[in-house]
Amino acid sequence: MLIVNADDLGMTPGANRAIFDGHDKGGITHASIMANCDYFDEAMQGALKRPELGVGMHLNLTYGKALLPNALYCDENGCFNLGYKTLLTQKDPDFLAAVEKEWEAQIQRVLSFSGFTRPLTHIDSHRHVHLIPHLYPIAVKLAERYGIDRIRLIKENPLQSFRLSKRFNFILNGGIIKYLLLRTFSMIDSRYEDRYGERAFYSILYTGVVGKEILQKLQTMSIPFEAMVHPSYPELDAEVHFYDDGEKDYRISSDRRVELDAVLSIGRS
Repeated sequence: MLIVNADDLGMTPGANRAIFDGHDKGGITHASIMANCDYFDEAMQGALKRPELGVGMHLNLTYGKALLPNALYCDENGCFNLGYKTLLTQKDPDFLAAVEKEWEAQIQRVLSFSGFTRPLTHIDSHRHVHLIPHLYPIAVKLAERYGIDRIRLIKENPLQSFRLSKRFNFILNGGIIKYLLLRTFSMIDSRYEDRYGERAFYSILYTGVVGKEILQKLQTMSIPFEAMVHPSYPELDAEVHFYDDGEKDYRISSDRRVELDAVLSIGRS
């Protein structure tokens, strides 16, 4: 079975509409919701209408306003202000306790949404911060507490991904560096606890540029896969308020429409 998981549900109206269209008319099976984002309510209303869509947590420490503002990870406006490099070094017990409370608040916001009664299917995170080895045990603890079965680990085989894509753009787009870092973290994390199993993963090397030919090939594979996608209607997000320019550039890129076309080209397996 191929899991096609759309990240960033709740971030923008373009992402919300594309994910729901990709589920209704294409191959999206799961979506990861950002409980602290501006379009969360719209996203949850859409999820309520789609009981077959697996909804999981896109835990967040790097974008938008925190649900529980804390000077340990927020600026004076209550917005997350720590970058990935800083998070790698933050191991203070007070910081880790604050992260657990924030992430639990994000989970509880989803589970307490009126009319939402189904279990959360998985945990992953924005910019994959849950994979940082001193943060991963928090994700495991919350998964146990709330009965969440699957936590994303990056079990991507680079040779397999290259054979599928036959492109070298991962050299220029930083994909190989990201892969090496997240794969190393995943190997460390899996020794602590593996809630991902034998499922293979696709799209760290080719993040954000998953084309229709790739998803069609993945559907024919004999082993289970998860493909991570970030579809959107960029034109709907041109006037949206973003909390940083890098995220805006990513969300309004034409690649978001390429990934939408990709998920629309396949059916759910």
